Amino acid sequence: MVAVISLSILFNIPRYLDDHVVARSDGSMMVTRTYLGNNGTFQLIYAGLFYYIFIYALPVFMLAAMTYRHLIFAFLATLMDDLFDISCSSI
Repeated sequence: MVAVISLSILFNIPRYLDDHVVARSDGSMMVTRTYLGNNGTFQLIYAGLFYYIFIYALPVFMLAAMTYRHLIFAFLATLMDDLFDISCSSI
């Protein structure tokens, strides 16, 4: 749990560096983009590629792999139970 929280904080640090809050002379606040927020390469790699991989693709792949593994173990357990029942009933 600590690892997930730590990695999520580390992954989102650049998101906090995208924008800068500036106080105006009239007391209002304005949000401006920083160099990192205006950098097209950063937006393509971080906001496009990494975000897609870590937020969508990796969780879906992990869920599919764990479900597949669970189904295989359940199928093998059922198969072994059936084989055991057949061998015991023939004695």
